[in-house]
Amino acid sequence: MFWLLLVCVAPGRARAGGERRVALSNDLWTVTVVPDSLAVMAQPAGAEPTRLSGPQERIGPATALSHDHLSARWRLRDVDVSFALDGGSLSVRFVAEGPGRFTWPIVGADPSVRGWILPLSEGSYVPAEHAEWLRFLTEQGPLDTTEGLSMPFYGLDCGNRTFTCIATNPLGNELAFDGAGGRLGMRFRHEFLANWDTKESGFVIRLGPGSPIEPAWQYRRWLMERGEFVSLRQKAARVPGVEKLLGAAHVYLWGDALLSRHDVADWRSFAGRLLAAGDSDELTPARRLWELLGEEDRDAVRQCAAMQRPQTWITRQIAAAVSGVLERRDFYRPQSWRGVRVPPEAEALLERTPAALPQPALYRLNCFLLRASFPDALGPVERWGDGVSLKMMERLAEAGLDRLWVGLDSYQGGCRHPEAVARARELGYLIGPYDSYHSIHRPDEPDTWETAQFDLALYESGPIVRADGTKVAGFRGKGYALSPIAARPYVERRVSHIMDTLPAPFNSWFIDCDAYGQLYDDYSALHPATQLDGMKARLDRMAWIRDTYGLVIGSERGAAYAAAVIHFAHGMTTPVFGWGDPDLRRDKESAYYLGAWWPPDGPAVMVKQVPLKPRYYTFYFDPRFRLPLYQAALHDSLVTTHHWGAQSLKFSDQAETVALTELLYGVPPLYHLNLDEWGNHRDTITRHYAFFSPLHRELGELPLTEFGWLDDERLVQRTLFGEGLEVVANFGTEPFRHRGAQVPSRSVMATWLDSGRTEVFTPGAAE
Repeated sequence: MFWLLLVCVAPGRARAGGERRVALSNDLWTVTVVPDSLAVMAQPAGAEPTRLSGPQERIGPATALSHDHLSARWRLRDVDVSFALDGGSLSVRFVAEGPGRFTWPIVGADPSVRGWILPLSEGSYVPAEHAEWLRFLTEQGPLDTTEGLSMPFYGLDCGNRTFTCIATNPLGNELAFDGAGGRLGMRFRHEFLANWDTKESGFVIRLGPGSPIEPAWQYRRWLMERGEFVSLRQKAARVPGVEKLLGAAHVYLWGDALLSRHDVADWRSFAGRLLAAGDSDELTPARRLWELLGEEDRDAVRQCAAMQRPQTWITRQIAAAVSGVLERRDFYRPQSWRGVRVPPEAEALLERTPAALPQPALYRLNCFLLRASFPDALGPVERWGDGVSLKMMERLAEAGLDRLWVGLDSYQGGCRHPEAVARARELGYLIGPYDSYHSIHRPDEPDTWETAQFDLALYESGPIVRADGTKVAGFRGKGYALSPIAARPYVERRVSHIMDTLPAPFNSWFIDCDAYGQLYDDYSALHPATQLDGMKARLDRMAWIRDTYGLVIGSERGAAYAAAVIHFAHGMTTPVFGWGDPDLRRDKESAYYLGAWWPPDGPAVMVKQVPLKPRYYTFYFDPRFRLPLYQAALHDSLVTTHHWGAQSLKFSDQAETVALTELLYGVPPLYHLNLDEWGNHRDTITRHYAFFSPLHRELGELPLTEFGWLDDERLVQRTLFGEGLEVVANFGTEPFRHRGAQVPSRSVMATWLDSGRTEVFTPGAAE
């Protein structure tokens, strides 16, 4: 990933005391390495040297040393080492004969290093002597270069120059940070594993100018040189729906039950009728519904019937209970519907018998039957639902949101409300389900989740196995992590079943975890795999879904290894954080408690607004320490935004900062909505969309070419997309003048440099 730097000396010159040094030199710089200790210094022409790796003890002596002024090779015990200088690029390669751990480089002591440029999710600038950052990076433990870093490189800011270190093998690595002497330091370790046929690690180290995004640009060039960069335009040529991501806000919709609390005209009357039917012996639809309700839900009906104004919690409970009944194949009992006129579509479905119907048809039949029984209490079946409904789509469209990516909690939303899916597609939206193949649970596992259910055979044969024979636990410690190789037939079976069954198929798909970066070496005798094998299997299944059905494909986070395959990712702009913090996850009395996974039609953990716990501000939201590294490398390759656990409006005291960052970096907002949440945030969302969407349609396929700080406090920042679309964000509390125009405080200004046209947006401005 990044690390080999060398110092200068004439080739083969030895220091007093016998230390051998090798100097590699050209017109741009000289790199000097001590073969016995792997100490490396780099000295650009006309500048002071920088130590890119400190010495290590007891790793030598170096043998079989050969070199000239541009390259050197030698052997350290059972590791072959080679260095080669080519212009501003230094290539370093380690090849081991057997398994073991290898450390290099060791970085941090050199005072010429002012700061670190790290792809921690979107990107961070870490001053070399910042105490808070030192604690954060040292306390969280080692980072790997697929999950810990979003891209396999790091950069060193040395004032008017940068050094970029790219790990050519992004797997099996870890960065261990330390704060010795009050300065940030790091040891890079690679583990050569026995199950890898080729045991190789390497780095490309590049000298560059002093831009804080230069390391990302160097990484981008390296990808292009290797033919591994795929642009959005290239992806759109293969999957035309990709174009719909340009200018699209991302929205997860909640409330996909068949009947919502918004669908009953008079809940007290409805509950009263159910209660009366329960006390009657007459076989009616209401009586059948009452029979199939559980006792707890019957109590809720009794309470609702007694309320002058039924409260939200109780109507939500009854609606959920009725929805559950409507999914049952035994809901229809012919004698209960004698004398009830049902619509022709229901009659046609009844000719096939409920037991033979596919899920969407069964749901539709039962909803028609219920509505025919309560025609005065229920509106048309086609309009039922909460967030996943025709009425939700209409409200979004009426507000001028003409491009959206819409995510559903489950594919069941498409089965229950096909009219909503069809309408979304008519409106030009992308719409798709959340899906996952990360974990597998026993078929009889209590408190399981839909995507972790397969069958007993796969549960017993499919888990990933460690070298010691134990199985890797699944998400939240439940079940096991599932081998992507073993899962592949099940992936194809599940996706094909869903796409073939839906009345209105999806045009997008989201797969959790596959692009997150959590990769394993699998020692199972049934499906042995290296991390590389596992990574390829994850990419292959996403590509299969994409290509088989022409879907716009997304995944979690968007680690760089997946960038060429996917079209969008959630979790790069703001990642999930604070997993182990009780104030966020467990203490319901905490002001920072994110909320529970309840209610189903709008889980508080998603929609509840809370203030940000101060300890996380510096690392995830403070604009002085954020860098658009991922956008500089890959903005025109895929669209990224926030993790669903950190949506644009989640942290009430950071919403303005988040909005400014989105516009500065050219990334879309992400929201969680149902009918109520849309009512709460409609004005905020539509104001932001009116500025963001036209802008993103222009810059979404352009590279982010420049970034800079315009003031000493780093609170006024500038990006350039392509050659002519400039965005300036003022995160400060005072106006700032730029190019003769004033950027108000807490505002962003977009400028089209060819025409001089400017537009200003202030997220917190009154309507």
